[in-house]
Amino acid sequence: MIDRRPAPSRSALAVLAAAACACALLAGCGTPARPLESSLTDMDSLQLRSWLSPQLRRNIDLLPVTGGQETSMWWGSRINAMTLNQTYQESLRRLGLMPDVPETGRYQLKVEVLALAQPNVPVLPEVALSVRYTLTERAAGGGKVLYQRTLRTTQKAGIDHSLNPSEQLRIATESALRNNIADLVRELASLALPT
Repeated sequence: MIDRRPAPSRSALAVLAAAACACALLAGCGTPARPLESSLTDMDSLQLRSWLSPQLRRNIDLLPVTGGQETSMWWGSRINAMTLNQTYQESLRRLGLMPDVPETGRYQLKVEVLALAQPNVPVLPEVALSVRYTLTERAAGGGKVLYQRTLRTTQKAGIDHSLNPSEQLRIATESALRNNIADLVRELASLALPT
């Protein structure tokens, strides 16, 4: 059977191609990680809080977090310095570790993001995050190091989280950071502190 419908005009094909390019660009836009979604959840905070030593409660000052990167407007999902600082402050606050008055804690926590590995094509992405933590006693000439370790966490996201690949990458990045913070708290809970 012969199809007698007229062929699409060149202008209609050009409009269709332009619309397809616009959709591809919008789906590929960078989506930076958000601080509240990267912080420990209330449920995790309640569970982890009960494991922590009373010596740590309201005694950890957070030094400025380093290693943040700006998200490209075209692709990816990075964590900038401001988001990192807000994420760690919120998590420590929910755990009851930050002092009520800044710079009065007995301990200082230094956080350095060393690496954030993400796939170039975020189809069912797996993100790996490496963070170095250093907990020191506060002292005038530099305190004694009580804990220093690099923790690496990975996280996957899929279509059950979002249909948009950029959103999947953002969700995996936020979850990797949240899991990294939870691992830190578990290790601090088992830390033998001087009295």
